Amino acid sequence: FGTMPDLLLIAVVIAGLIFDFRLALFCSLLAGVFKDSFGLNAFGINTLIFALWSFLIAQVSRRLSINTNFRRMALIFIVALIHNLLNGLSLAFFGKFIPLGIFLRILFISSIYTALAMPAVFRITELSLKIKDE
Repeated sequence: FGTMPDLLLIAVVIAGLIFDFRLALFCSLLAGVFKDSFGLNAFGINTLIFALWSFLIAQVSRRLSINTNFRRMALIFIVALIHNLLNGLSLAFFGKFIPLGIFLRILFISSIYTALAMPAVFRITELSLKIKDE
């Protein structure tokens, strides 16, 4: 359907779950600048939203145990859904309107793809961190 998983958003969520807050914030800011450099939104939108996600994930992970793939997938689905909604609204705010059908397709299918890709990316990240520690 012309959508794909948002690997940078997955990276931000994984950083928020694994790293301490400062490193997670740095990673999210770096990912946001990278996405803003190649995206359609006004520069800084993704940087701001990714930093906000980093903060919110740190707060949520302190209160809830997010240690299973199902919970991680649920978290990334909710984050991706809200993130795609905010991106669509920011595009509309800046005068770049997307037809409703395309917007809804991006909103839901991309969020589902992102949630389904999360366990594989998390496993790869987890393995690479274990190799680095050895």
